[in-house]
Amino acid sequence: MQQELAELRQERREAGRTDEPQQTSHNMNPPPVDRQGYAAYGQPGIQGQPYPQQSMPGYPPNVNQNQPYQGQPPYAYNPGPRTPTPHQPEFNPYAYDRQQQGHTPPEPKPPVDWEHLIARVWLPRVFIVVLLLGVLWGFTAAVSAGYLTEPVRCLLGVVAAAVMYWLGERQLRSQREALGQVLLGGAVGVLILSVFAAHELYDLIPSGLAFALYILSIALCVFTALRRRSQTLMIIATVAGYLIPFLVHSTHPNAWVFTGYETVFSLAMIAVALKFEFRAAYFVAVGVLHLPLLIGYAAGDFGESRHIFIAAVFIQHAVLLGYAFFAPSLRRLDETLSLFPGYGIMALWIYTLYPFAEGSIHWRPLMLIVWALAYTLAAWGKHMQGQRAPVFAAVATSAWFLWTLDILDQSYSPAASIVVGTAGIILGLKLKSYMQQITAALVFFYGLSGTLFLVIHDILSAQTLSWVLLLIGIAVLAYVLRNTSELPISERLPDILMWADALLAIIFISQITNVFTAGLSYDFRHLVLSAVWALYAIAVIVCGIVIQRQMVRIAGIGLLFLTLMKVIIVDLPGVTVAVRAILFIGLGALGMVVSRLLYKRKNNAVPPISEETSIEP
Repeated sequence: MQQELAELRQERREAGRTDEPQQTSHNMNPPPVDRQGYAAYGQPGIQGQPYPQQSMPGYPPNVNQNQPYQGQPPYAYNPGPRTPTPHQPEFNPYAYDRQQQGHTPPEPKPPVDWEHLIARVWLPRVFIVVLLLGVLWGFTAAVSAGYLTEPVRCLLGVVAAAVMYWLGERQLRSQREALGQVLLGGAVGVLILSVFAAHELYDLIPSGLAFALYILSIALCVFTALRRRSQTLMIIATVAGYLIPFLVHSTHPNAWVFTGYETVFSLAMIAVALKFEFRAAYFVAVGVLHLPLLIGYAAGDFGESRHIFIAAVFIQHAVLLGYAFFAPSLRRLDETLSLFPGYGIMALWIYTLYPFAEGSIHWRPLMLIVWALAYTLAAWGKHMQGQRAPVFAAVATSAWFLWTLDILDQSYSPAASIVVGTAGIILGLKLKSYMQQITAALVFFYGLSGTLFLVIHDILSAQTLSWVLLLIGIAVLAYVLRNTSELPISERLPDILMWADALLAIIFISQITNVFTAGLSYDFRHLVLSAVWALYAIAVIVCGIVIQRQMVRIAGIGLLFLTLMKVIIVDLPGVTVAVRAILFIGLGALGMVVSRLLYKRKNNAVPPISEETSIEP
């Protein structure tokens, strides 16, 4: 058997030497392979004798010349196609090189086409103004020379507007968007100026006809903007439409007509902007309304018509609130930017038009509570529908805050702010709304800052109420945050709040103690205050023992040391020797009692040893 294996190996080596010149060529086609990838026996390129018929160890039985070889291929034999391997001196196949590995670097950004930006975008915008100035000066020169009568001047303006409109349409059809939009906007402007000249300067047309022509001009601009899907033209039409009442001359201005037109036009532009998704035009339609209303109220004699102006503001805001509530919540950012600042501007209108309570009806608090209830119901309705509406809850919190400030005396405003802010923060944590949490935190901070500057002179006073509500509010917030799974800032926030509450409690009890000891002498006042501080420290330590919180016990010990520092630094220089003795004896005794109490607790915490427990010697 060993001899046969040796002969077979010899035959393979001879076959390998015979095929060596052919295998060294990289361009030689590989021998045919079977389905398993091995060279078929007996094909050209492999020389050797047929395998024997008998079975041998390690080879399949009944092998003949007509069957492919089913054993292992020859050692280091690779029948697959070979590709040349680069062997340049600089090439390192093991190095991590992006160029060697075939990595294509990102394409650089195309350079800014300044010629396109200047010549096609800004050049027509600048020189359309130059052209209009030239036409205006030429028009003025022709008028001064007496060549143009008043009707001819107005007709020339209408003709110029028509020509500019035609040229703008041609430019848009030729894919010159910037130039076309500038010409169309200029055409509308020239048309409005022509109507203004015919009405205001020359008295050629009455007020009613001028108003109708203005409306037709704005309608033409809106129609063009919608047909061309141009937001720029829509903004031009919106701004021009708001200015129409100021272009119509009226000897007896009517507040109902003025505010009615501005309100209806605002709502129409808002509806068009929402339908065609003109976001910038939407904000222009919402925000610009307040400017003509303010100018009209300040310029006209509308002091007795303030209800009409505030009604216009209320109607627009009510429409925005209704749309945000009933429409799909696809534009939450737009809702926030329109409702929250919109409510703030509306509140400014309320405080401006109704600076103080007048007559039997207190209009300002009534208006504030109506909007507070409206936003509260809107937030509750969205919550019942399973939808998130953080802007409703945040505005409701602000509305209730303003209402409480309005109905309460100024001395009670910090207390009211603390209550509203605490409730708002808890609601924001429940709703998981950062907007609500931030809004309520600002309200709470207003109450906190106002309370810190309050000095208690009487026990039963607004100052005392503010301090008590502040301490309770901070403790409640710490408890709620400790039981909240997702803290808004840090996991240590509840502990920070409790430490702050403990320090504020020292300030509070110091003021209360000073009120009670106001009639005593200087020595007794300091003696009583130090005793109160020490008792407060012991109370904190006992509380920590009861609730089994090490941090609370450490805080009590720290307060005890703070009391000692207060006695040494503040009390000793101004009190008598007898008072010093009382202070030190009392503090020393309290320190020993506290140490004994904590030592006893530590011994009780060790589990007792039972009789069955074996003690090794």
